[in-house]
Amino acid sequence: MVTLGSSGPRPRAWGGLALRSVFRIGRWSYFGYVTVRRRALPMWLTALMMFTVAGCGTGTSPKHEQVEERLNEIAAQAERPVYYLGPRFRDWPLTDVGADDTGRVDAIYGTCLAVVDGCSPPLDVINQPLDFSAWSMAVGCSRLPPVRGVPAVHFGGALVLLTGDSLVTIAVTGDDTATAVAAAEQLREVGAELSRAALPPPDTGALQVIEAACGRKPGDTGRREPDEAPEPVGEMQVPDFTVGRLGGGDLRWAAYLGKPVVVVVGDVPYVLTGIQHVLALITSPRPAVIGLVWKPFGSKDAPAPIAEIEQEAGQVTVPVGYAAIPRPAVWFFDMAEIDAAQSGVIAFVNADGAVIRHVRTDAADDAIVAALDRLAG
Repeated sequence: MVTLGSSGPRPRAWGGLALRSVFRIGRWSYFGYVTVRRRALPMWLTALMMFTVAGCGTGTSPKHEQVEERLNEIAAQAERPVYYLGPRFRDWPLTDVGADDTGRVDAIYGTCLAVVDGCSPPLDVINQPLDFSAWSMAVGCSRLPPVRGVPAVHFGGALVLLTGDSLVTIAVTGDDTATAVAAAEQLREVGAELSRAALPPPDTGALQVIEAACGRKPGDTGRREPDEAPEPVGEMQVPDFTVGRLGGGDLRWAAYLGKPVVVVVGDVPYVLTGIQHVLALITSPRPAVIGLVWKPFGSKDAPAPIAEIEQEAGQVTVPVGYAAIPRPAVWFFDMAEIDAAQSGVIAFVNADGAVIRHVRTDAADDAIVAALDRLAG
């Protein structure tokens, strides 16, 4: 079991619970709220890195009986109901629990997965009291349809439910909302039997805070950071690469030298949506558009075969390559300082092969249009 640290001053613009991780004597601890740019790690993933549950570093996971016993002890002392998914969700058993002095309780499911910035378990159920002050400054959250009969939002790469004056966050590695919603069907109070009944409704004051931050109805979006413009970069030359191309053959960077090109990089969903976004905004003169897929959560030793990527991507309208050896794709993420778990990268490359602008794949239309105009000029 891991005991979490205390929190410090909060920033003026709060973009998640993303807590700064610090490694101390064989365990992860965290302290202080930090300002979270949209390109930073998801709020829950950063916090997850404090755990040394099975598969990360040294040590072994506690036996399930010990974990559940410890969770029962924590819940018995808690001031609010503590929710979890029972002993297992799908193939992920309950592997560890943690608590801190702010009332936060974590139930960790599954063993460690390698990610760009370290490793983390695949699923975390986070219970914590609603921090009215912090949520009044939250940016980047959006309303979802109700889940288990209570208000739901997407925030910091996770599903967040409001019940009473508490938040129950279901965080799945890779920002997998569908899996998080499915997991919510198993939510039950510690010590209670599994029930599909609605969770207790939110307190009026708590609901007002969430509505102010995230909107009143499904589809509404709360405040966003005021930095949607494309970022200018120095003359950064794209290194040469050759990767397998979806549908057969190779995608060779050398074939695009001498012409402006837009490169959309990331996991399959980000590449597909990014390409669609760019194509919808392009006007004459039309640059080349290509995609470069990378599986940031895949095995480095045994990467997914290209046939699996082709099946996931389906029919593509522009040349798309697969970086089974991720170095070419990692270069773009390092250059843009974007977290691959949160977004893909759209890089605008001039005829000399240098990146002149880059944006996230979820950037506003105006940001992409401005970058396209710069590329055409």
